[in-house]
Amino acid sequence: MTIMNKVESEDLLAELEKIRAAKYPDIPAELIRAIVHAEFENQDPKDRPEGSRLTKKLIDDYLRDNVK
Repeated sequence: MTIMNKVESEDLLAELEKIRAAKYPDIPAELIRAIVHAEFENQDPKDRPEGSRLTKKLIDDYLRDNVK
């Protein structure tokens, strides 16, 4: 298993921002950044459930607060 390092996560964020801006401008860049951060900080196999829980919470909170 390869764990992503900080430089790789920044590269991933840059690419995701290009896609978000071009195709999904209504989704806040901060949400994407928070999701990547939650997953990056919880990459170790024992921490993945926490990363998934945090990601789900971020998405649920965004939907609750922004989608009517």
